[in-house]
Amino acid sequence: MSSFAKKITIFLVLALFTTCLTGCNSHTFAETENSLIVSAKELTDYMGKENVVLVDMQSPEDYGKEHLEGAVNIPAESIVINVPVKNMLTSKKKMESIMSASGISNDTLVIAYDTDKMSASRLLWSLFMYGHENVKVVDGGFETIKAAGLSITDQVPSVTEAVFTAGEPSSEWLVDSSRVLEQVNSPRDNVILLDVRSDEEYYTEGKIPTSVMMNFTGNFFADGTFKTTEITKINYLENKIYPEDEIIIYCKTSFRAAPVFVQLYEAGYRNIKLYDGAFLEWSSNSDNPVEMPDGAAAPSKKDAS
Repeated sequence: MSSFAKKITIFLVLALFTTCLTGCNSHTFAETENSLIVSAKELTDYMGKENVVLVDMQSPEDYGKEHLEGAVNIPAESIVINVPVKNMLTSKKKMESIMSASGISNDTLVIAYDTDKMSASRLLWSLFMYGHENVKVVDGGFETIKAAGLSITDQVPSVTEAVFTAGEPSSEWLVDSSRVLEQVNSPRDNVILLDVRSDEEYYTEGKIPTSVMMNFTGNFFADGTFKTTEITKINYLENKIYPEDEIIIYCKTSFRAAPVFVQLYEAGYRNIKLYDGAFLEWSSNSDNPVEMPDGAAAPSKKDAS
């Protein structure tokens, strides 16, 4: 490419970026005073502090091999129940039991990390659901923690049991299948059904009608860290998803939906909810419509019990 062509290309990219920023400024994004995302380097400001509990979301086996020094283990599978379908929000009683046994009280700042870009965010959303919003996730998860040179161990820390009292599940962050069906049958312009599964899943399984497809992987840089809030705003505005909208996020079981919840919240979106039953629950009901790509055959119905 010639020098002149390069200059033209750079100019066009900058012009597009400026246009997108102007679009961002025409919408009202909430201020996120306390970030939900903490970098691995910032963890040293929290480690060993009173009323702070670091949570490792790995399986017990992987946790036993290595974890951040001082971190307690809350495996992802312990914060879900598998009825009526897989990976539903766990009960209030179980959440209270798990948090209390992990040394987490209602005054505790919870900082969680994972190895899959999903589990820590799922814990965050689950705590939000029960009224505990003093929680953060580690940007990039365990890999960035190790890359930052923080102390890694296989020793299990001693835990002093606490008392965690959960609130009633909040409708602020959750919808059920009846609410989704209502949107499908009578679409409202300011409500977005956001499907964060892959295109391949859409091609083979279909989607909930009217849903916007945006793969959850698009919220991350190649190193697994979250994209900046500025890039996030641009990406979602380009897809006509505005902070004034009600955004209902789902994937297969709404685990991938959780980091999208975190990223949108961080970027200043607030009217965001998870459809917890997700596509697994939706597609298990033969009465629910499924939209397939043009020319694709409808999938056979599966029992999700």
